[in-house]
Amino acid sequence: MISFDKIDQYDWLYDLYMNYLCVAHNYIYYRHFYILNKENIPPKGQPTIVIANHQNGLMDALAILHTMFQDRRQPVFIARGDIFKKDGVARILRFLKIMPTFRSRDGNRDDIRSNLALYNRAAKVLKSGGTLVIFPEATHQHGHYMNTFKKGFCRIAFSAEEINDFKLGVQVLPLNIHYSNYFNFRSDLMVTVGEPFTFDEFFELYKESPNEAYLALNEKARARVKELTPDIDIPEYLNEIEDLTQMMSRPYLKRKGLRPNFLPNQKDAAMTIIANLKQFQTEDPEAFTQLMDNTHEYHRLLHENGLTHWVINRKPSIARLTLRILGLVLLFPLFLFGLINNYIPRRLTKMFTDKAKDPMLTSSFQYVTGTVFTFPVFYLILFAVVWIISHKFWIALLYILLTFATAFLVHYYRIWCHRLMTFFRAMHLRKTEVYQKLCQLNRQIASTMERILH
Repeated sequence: MISFDKIDQYDWLYDLYMNYLCVAHNYIYYRHFYILNKENIPPKGQPTIVIANHQNGLMDALAILHTMFQDRRQPVFIARGDIFKKDGVARILRFLKIMPTFRSRDGNRDDIRSNLALYNRAAKVLKSGGTLVIFPEATHQHGHYMNTFKKGFCRIAFSAEEINDFKLGVQVLPLNIHYSNYFNFRSDLMVTVGEPFTFDEFFELYKESPNEAYLALNEKARARVKELTPDIDIPEYLNEIEDLTQMMSRPYLKRKGLRPNFLPNQKDAAMTIIANLKQFQTEDPEAFTQLMDNTHEYHRLLHENGLTHWVINRKPSIARLTLRILGLVLLFPLFLFGLINNYIPRRLTKMFTDKAKDPMLTSSFQYVTGTVFTFPVFYLILFAVVWIISHKFWIALLYILLTFATAFLVHYYRIWCHRLMTFFRAMHLRKTEVYQKLCQLNRQIASTMERILH
């Protein structure tokens, strides 16, 4: 295995690369990137272990990196060991300041034994005042729920304190990462920073029984992350409760006089809805089960008929519909320009993204192949070609700027067309039995949820 001895040393090339990634991540790939409670981040030089929920592959790591990168620090990440099997990949990951930790299913006994040396190396990162980032769930999942925490980060934390006579003062910083949409380009992302905590109350327990101390720290850490997370811990109704949070967040926030399109408000609404649903399940399990059945049937019918929740029970406005169609017609030439000029990088990005076997890696593939590689490289080539043909630098520059701007237009134009087609489909189905059934289920669900939220 390659050496990770210098992984925590400052790297100016890494710093330069992260500046580019930061711009691409915060302002291009995501529409809005919110960091809440930034003041809770320990100062640079304070030994810190960052722990967070894990849902969206590489994008979770980038969210934390760009949260911690505000003061130019270079945190070291701990990732699962199976992705380090090839030397070339391992060297790239080392450049990105990522170290491996091996699980029993990742490799042979030699890999597991090598964890001890890696834990010691991670402890030295903390001793030097560095920042470690670990996802204790050790896997990512689709949905707002938390898995159990593995004890790897606890081993590192106690090891760091032990080799420093329990005087290092390691702080554990809990984070929550929350997305408006896991997969879509130009969605919103939010990181909520919790209050850092220490674990000195477990030092004596660790000296007597390390495993019990690991368990105690694990429970404390998971509870701190859970406080920040919309955690649907009713696995049999995970999809239905997810659907209800999306359906009811907007009307709930409007009734409260809060901005419905503001992601921090949406997350607070989701946590309130989830908490009230859990209470409702306890107080009236029969009515809760009926609500889940209605929600499941409602979204099944929506999916089968190519509809979305927002078109049900909406009365069409001829004036608004006419304006939307007129807007699409007027923007069509720019859309066509953007579609043609951005076809190659869009196609290449899609080819790579389609190879993702895990759907929760979709946005990671889109970001790495598209935002970081295919679009920038293609734009450089296109700029050179236009400059050579026109012999004018300013023409080439304007051409690239227009191509870049219309790349966003193509994205939103397709969304607007899809919404318009969905609306026409709903109008076509308005007098059918299935549409009437959808309206009935919509009213029943809304009525029950109003009662629950009040």
